[in-house]
Amino acid sequence: MPLNFEKSKNIYFLHIRRNFKGQLFAMRTIFNGLLTILISLLVFTSFNYPTQDTSTRLLTGAWSAGTPENQTIAIYSGNVFAIANYDITGKKFLSSYGGTWKVEGKQLIRKIEWNSMDSSTVGTEMRSDIKLSAKKLNIPSLKENFERMDDGTPGELAGAWIISGNFINDKASKRANPFYPRRTMKVLSGKYFHWIAYNVATKQFLNAGGGTYTTVNGKYTENIHFFTKTSESIGKSLEFNYSFIDGEWRHQGQKSTGGAMDECWTKREILEK
Repeated sequence: MPLNFEKSKNIYFLHIRRNFKGQLFAMRTIFNGLLTILISLLVFTSFNYPTQDTSTRLLTGAWSAGTPENQTIAIYSGNVFAIANYDITGKKFLSSYGGTWKVEGKQLIRKIEWNSMDSSTVGTEMRSDIKLSAKKLNIPSLKENFERMDDGTPGELAGAWIISGNFINDKASKRANPFYPRRTMKVLSGKYFHWIAYNVATKQFLNAGGGTYTTVNGKYTENIHFFTKTSESIGKSLEFNYSFIDGEWRHQGQKSTGGAMDECWTKREILEK
């Protein structure tokens, strides 16, 4: 009896150990399977739902919508946006608005700094759901569908610049208050530009102009698509010299309305610090 009992006991514990190992193997298999599914879901999500940083990079650049008779160009550069609406064939300026922007999840959040059509919107925030891809931008609530014109390249002047003074004898003479209350800003993507003059305190829109540009061998060339001061400048190509001095843009040449200019432009983010 003792021998049979001992043998039975050993068989019993061997069976338990084997059963435990089998259960452990099954649990590991299930765990590995679940882990694989989780990783696959995370990869799928990352490819199908852009992160905030990805959306910001995708949105950066110039976008176009409409027809030549009712053209809309939206520029998103840094954290500043500028949107112009104009009739390029009829040489008519229609509207300009813009300010700062950011993306949170699937929402585009824009804070208005100027609006030629409605100054009461200045200081307000616009929140819009967006559908964004490499080549398309859709804002369903506004029924706007844009196509990409550039991704912030190849122009060397992409960004938001504030005119901060003039160069006199090759030295910058700065204005006391270039950023407030009156502000003259030029927002550039890789190929498009939009300049605006407005008053932050009074919410007054003053002037605007824009179109396409190139930067080649120290020459900055603007092709004017809209201009509030005079329609006679629309369609002109203006060539200027450009260079960078201590990070600032030296803008030299002849004004579209006549007369020499030698301007100093400073990156907006520097003045905002």
